[in-house]
Amino acid sequence: MGKNKMAVIAICLVFIVFSGIFYIKPGVDGTSTSITSSTEAESTSMPESGSIKGKQAESTHMPPDIIAVYICGAVKNPGVYSLENGQRLCDAVNAAGGFKKTAARLSVNLARLLSDGEQVIIPTKKQMASYNKTYKGSSAGAGDTASTNTDGLVNINTASREELMSLPGIGASKADAVIEYRLSNSFKTIEDIKNVTGIKDGVFNQIKNQITV
Repeated sequence: MGKNKMAVIAICLVFIVFSGIFYIKPGVDGTSTSITSSTEAESTSMPESGSIKGKQAESTHMPPDIIAVYICGAVKNPGVYSLENGQRLCDAVNAAGGFKKTAARLSVNLARLLSDGEQVIIPTKKQMASYNKTYKGSSAGAGDTASTNTDGLVNINTASREELMSLPGIGASKADAVIEYRLSNSFKTIEDIKNVTGIKDGVFNQIKNQITV
């Protein structure tokens, strides 16, 4: 009888052990599968680092600066035009429909860089002929020119491009701007030169003792 009990107990123990193995194994496999699928899901849901950088680059990309330029005179469609910073006078002329037939094309520097808020006056051939006759064709007495007085001051109403460029702070582009401005305006006082694009207080303070009207 004792042997029978022991045999029954042994059979029960064997049954319990095998039942535990079969019960745990699906759970382990299921967990492993669950972990694998979760990792795969995370890997597929995470964007690549390259794509993140690409979006950041797009968000920080800034549009080019826009400047406003008023172009008038001998162009087909005078007006204020919005242009990209760094564009040149030729771009403004094209935006205004191009030159008129009467335009003195050789009198303007089409390669000149534009600045925001400036006015560009394209002269006519007639205006340039009158200018050349009045200023470049005139002469003065002994040792003087029409643009330099006895004190050595440069007359900004009559000075040539080279004479204007002899002034401190006045380069080729500013000299051209002075000449363009006075085609339709005259300087009443030396302070009026600050109306010319690119000539502000800093430049004026350098030249005010060397110019006259």
